[in-house]
Amino acid sequence: MYHAIVRAKVRRLWERVGAGDHLAAVELAAADVRFKFVGEPPLGAEFTGRDRFEQWFRLMRESLPGLRITLTDVVVRGWPWRTTVVTRLTMAATLADGSEYRNEGVQWVTLRWGRMVDDYILEDTARLAEALGRQAGTPA
Repeated sequence: MYHAIVRAKVRRLWERVGAGDHLAAVELAAADVRFKFVGEPPLGAEFTGRDRFEQWFRLMRESLPGLRITLTDVVVRGWPWRTTVVTRLTMAATLADGSEYRNEGVQWVTLRWGRMVDDYILEDTARLAEALGRQAGTPA
């Protein structure tokens, strides 16, 4: 039952985040959340703290305005004191040059008593780099 409840909450969270409400994820994060988005800057990052987490989301939204994120699968294991949530996500946006950006990623999250304490994201960084280059007017 606990896993079903967490899955439902994760689905609702990603509906909000996917619609542009990144503060929904920030509100879930512990003050000392550890975050890693594998890859090169500007979006590749590794840091600790809710404020930095919010800044990263803002940068993502500025870099890819209109980004749509869709949850395609979620797996939950563990118990309230240490819950692991793994999600599969798809991303899509229309870039400044009119081309479409499509990508996919996997997120590995650790929750403790309902708070996100660790967030690790793997995405196809070659596709992301190409999209960011197009946004800047310098195709990769």
